[in-house]
Amino acid sequence: MEKKDIQGLSIYIYTFGSLKTNTYVFEDSKSVCVVDPANANKDEDIEIIEKIKELGELKYIINTHGHFDHIIGNRTLKEEFKNAKIIIHPLDKEKLNDSVKNGSNFFGEPVISPDCDIKVNDGDIIKIGKIILTVIHTPGHTKGSISLKGDGFIFSGDTLFTGSVGIAKEYSNAFEEMITSIKKKLLVLQDETIVLPGHGGTSKIKEEKE
Repeated sequence: MEKKDIQGLSIYIYTFGSLKTNTYVFEDSKSVCVVDPANANKDEDIEIIEKIKELGELKYIINTHGHFDHIIGNRTLKEEFKNAKIIIHPLDKEKLNDSVKNGSNFFGEPVISPDCDIKVNDGDIIKIGKIILTVIHTPGHTKGSISLKGDGFIFSGDTLFTGSVGIAKEYSNAFEEMITSIKKKLLVLQDETIVLPGHGGTSKIKEEKE
């Protein structure tokens, strides 16, 4: 686990599962948010649950998209924290409980998540205590991929990585849409904005422009 402090906010970064997916945990006023719970076994479940309980009460589970490695921990967290709400874009909602569409059947055991509680679209606001996340619809990797902009940082899911971009092969014009998403919605953010991607290390927008 790595801890990153951004504008006074402590974000705990876990890398879970065979695909080394990043899971982000943070809180404000004892309200906890988890972005992309990738915890895939008992040890990982215990690790993230203990951190959440240490920080407060889980309010939101946000999936940047519906691929299995980003939703695999939804069920465990929802069972442990029954009042937590699962959030996803409506265009990726059906991936939650379809192991073909979320890709898990190709990797072995099917991943079936509980249904989402809240569907979000471009421009929507998610509040965790005093923290405000703005939803940015960034289609390409999947049709319903979202990024989440906070104060000085962006959760970019599998759209933008450090030094590279995501895979975009799910539909006919996916790659073009993803490049448009990156150029027109992410690279226009302030240069010092910290990029918190779905895989790999963190970066800054100014570094990804180069």
